[in-house]
Amino acid sequence: MPNHVMQQSEYMAMMQGDDGTLGSTELIAAYEQGIDDLRSAVAGMTPEQVLARPVPGKWSTVECVGHLADTEIFFTDRIVRTIAMDRPLLMCPDENLYIERLGYQSFDLDEQLALFTALRRHAVRILRMQPPEAWSRTAVHSESGLLTLRQLVLQAVRHLRHHLPFLAEKRAALGVGMP
Repeated sequence: MPNHVMQQSEYMAMMQGDDGTLGSTELIAAYEQGIDDLRSAVAGMTPEQVLARPVPGKWSTVECVGHLADTEIFFTDRIVRTIAMDRPLLMCPDENLYIERLGYQSFDLDEQLALFTALRRHAVRILRMQPPEAWSRTAVHSESGLLTLRQLVLQAVRHLRHHLPFLAEKRAALGVGMP
């Protein structure tokens, strides 16, 4: 079976779909678990390994973590604004321009992990304080249209989970086992 390249519309459907199986408490726990999952995915890697691009055409580990940290800025902002505002407009960034223009390859891995961690913890505190009806608050995404707070948190959880196998692939290509 040939490799299937996921189209943007398929990716967004996967990221935002909601079968309703997770309650808000479980969803917040999954979101918070991402902190440990990301840290575990890069634990024990040397500075050289973090900068390496062992998989042709793919980002280095530090570029991937930089992308996750910058994307977390957007997710946190979206979550906070959806709670605090009425139907805020959420813009969709071009991830490739961020990689190209911000110099992710020169980023410090520990700083990026600290940024990701601080943003997630900030959002978790806010989410835990919300009443049940807050989860149905909506925002308007520039590409996806109307999204609920619940869908935004699901998207953040799934975005990280989408990238974890890529980090594992880099470790394997470098011969770096999990600590």
